[in-house]
Amino acid sequence: MDAQGPWDHKNQEAARVAADHEGREEQLLISRLRVESILESAMDAIITVDEKQRVLLFNHAAEQMFGCSTREAISQPLDRFLPVRFRDAHRHHVHTFGQSGVTSRKMDRLGTVMGLRSNGEEFPIEAAISQIRVEDKKYYTVILRDITERKRAEDARQESQRQLATLIGNLPGFVYRCRNTRSWTFEYLSKGVLDLTGYTIEEYLVQRTVSYGDNIHPGDRRRVWQDVQVAVAQHYPFEVTYRILTKSGEAKWVWERGGGIYASDGTLNYLEGFVTDITERKRAEHLLRQSEERYRRLIEVSPYAVLVNQGDRILFANDQAIKLFGAVKTNEIVGKQMMTLFHPDCRVVVCERIHDLLEGNAQMPMLEEQILTLDNRAVDVEVSAARFTDEEGPAILVMLRDVSERKRLQEQLRKTERIAELGTLASGMAHEIGTPMNVILGRAEYLMDRVTEEPIKKGLQTIITQVERITRVMNQLLALARRKSPERTLVDMKAIVEDGLEFFQERFRKSHITVELMFQDDCPKALADLDHMSQVFINLVMNAVHAMPDGGTLRISLTPEKQMVKLTVADTGHGIPSDAMKKIFEPFFTTKEFGKGTGLGLTVVKGIIEEHQGSITVESEAGEGTIFTIRLPSSQM
Repeated sequence: MDAQGPWDHKNQEAARVAADHEGREEQLLISRLRVESILESAMDAIITVDEKQRVLLFNHAAEQMFGCSTREAISQPLDRFLPVRFRDAHRHHVHTFGQSGVTSRKMDRLGTVMGLRSNGEEFPIEAAISQIRVEDKKYYTVILRDITERKRAEDARQESQRQLATLIGNLPGFVYRCRNTRSWTFEYLSKGVLDLTGYTIEEYLVQRTVSYGDNIHPGDRRRVWQDVQVAVAQHYPFEVTYRILTKSGEAKWVWERGGGIYASDGTLNYLEGFVTDITERKRAEHLLRQSEERYRRLIEVSPYAVLVNQGDRILFANDQAIKLFGAVKTNEIVGKQMMTLFHPDCRVVVCERIHDLLEGNAQMPMLEEQILTLDNRAVDVEVSAARFTDEEGPAILVMLRDVSERKRLQEQLRKTERIAELGTLASGMAHEIGTPMNVILGRAEYLMDRVTEEPIKKGLQTIITQVERITRVMNQLLALARRKSPERTLVDMKAIVEDGLEFFQERFRKSHITVELMFQDDCPKALADLDHMSQVFINLVMNAVHAMPDGGTLRISLTPEKQMVKLTVADTGHGIPSDAMKKIFEPFFTTKEFGKGTGLGLTVVKGIIEEHQGSITVESEAGEGTIFTIRLPSSQM
């Protein structure tokens, strides 16, 4: 009843508007159709059209769905709300439906179609259509439902299923579902079963020519059955290690982990789990048991750092481990507690993993952690571990690999990709921003020469300053995007420095900056691109000038160093805070005040130096000045 008042008012308004078109009798009919349609399903968009498919009724839900008011929609063709590519087919479909004699078609009969919002956005909808004839005139009513969120959910579900299938397919083993019988009859298998057993999925599931119970080594079948039954009876997961016989007759060791799937009343329906090949690991354990010397010889030649932990102490460390931890002698590692070799942030996790191994887990999956070297440096490593038993009891074999360089390269790749993205963005924006900025700058300068009022001139100067700043940013972005490959020649870095300093003489004088030069006489030429080196030097000097607004000393030196040329640019300015040092070469990061720097100069400099197979480092403390050191390949390489 609360909703009826507004609808009555709407009906009366529609009747008055339509009276100018087709007469009161038809409008009363339209009003009745409108009320009936709205009352039938007000949650969905409802649109009624005449035989020419012109809109007669457009409810509130339709307004929200298409972003179009009723006033705008009335008398418009229905296909206005469809993408252009569907309009001819839609007109034909409605015409065919009108001739079919069928009064209605439900949403599941029409499938999914596409709608078009007023802002040009396309979206999926479900549609139902009905028709009625009144006094030789035919009217169609469509009910539309926006299924955008449902489609997104379905797409996400399908993608999740695809990812899960890919993940399972790439596992080093196979995933299964089977009946809890001695034959272990499979009901589901992943494709990894072929690599492990030699039998295909079809042989297990379709042809039923083999069962997994037949694959288990006769000497292990009874034990496996008993271990699994004890676990499922208590509703516990199970882990078993046993041998299987492959199709070719080869014996393999496997590790299996699984559990029961139970009905609501506790009845066991089936088992699910994962089986993986541990033959190589079992062989390694056998070698360790057979001969400690043989074990040591194998471990010593391993490219991995290997530790053996028994009790709470390290019993063995190979040469790679000694090198990794920065030790000189074995006894600097042997005898220590394992936990003391890991970074404090990692010790809880590592301790839990070791506990799991000692409690029965056969191996620990590969983890990425940090160790501490003897000189207290943190090093990123990959860690894997396995439990074995020798004459003295259970022990843990730990293998570590230094991944610091890989992570450094990944971080460098990430930054390179980010710069590439910035370059692509700059290239695309150069025309769109550069042209309007040039127009704005030209008009502002034109007006500056023709006005005399100081407030107006001040405002125009602000416009000019900001446009010039935008232009500088765009130019530096374009420098990232369009930087040409270096054309290396023998470059006199002393001449680069002297020519670059000429640009700043007036700036040095106004800022009260003193320049000190130190050029070693025997400094060779650098193998570099002349233009690139000029750009690098000017960027570094500009940063130094900005760092000394109240004056100071700029020290520049050139010296040879191990087939390299070392250029040092040092200032006595305000320095760089320690928390900013790690970000100093990142795009758009700057320590300057807003409006005084783009944060791209050092990014460009670092990129140029690395393209020359050189290096750039920075040393600084807040209030203590900054030193940039560049090393470039020299002509004496």
